[in-house]
Amino acid sequence: MMERRLYRSQQDKRLFGICGGIARFLGIDSTLVRVGVVILTVCTGIPILIYLLLAMIMPKEPRWSHAPEGFDPYDSPYHTQTRMNDLDSEIDRLEKRALVQEVYRLREELGKYKGI
Repeated sequence: MMERRLYRSQQDKRLFGICGGIARFLGIDSTLVRVGVVILTVCTGIPILIYLLLAMIMPKEPRWSHAPEGFDPYDSPYHTQTRMNDLDSEIDRLEKRALVQEVYRLREELGKYKGI
């Protein structure tokens, strides 16, 4: 029997994958979990704290956890797609960093002209 563990989902995530991981663990649609979290947050506000706590505590889903039995992740198009997704996220991160640096540079330059 396969061991069920609670992980942050790598495939079904919007922010940290908490709702997707809970939905997968419970065997229900992740949309239902997300709607429930939103309703509880609007009514009480507590799920935000729980969500952030779980984001820090819950481990990420291992990349091989959703692969079928006997599946070699290093010899498949899946692995290539995962690497491409990792590269895309790294490119996004670098673009954001460059944009932030440019904004700071422009603010400094504008500050020089305002000070004159």
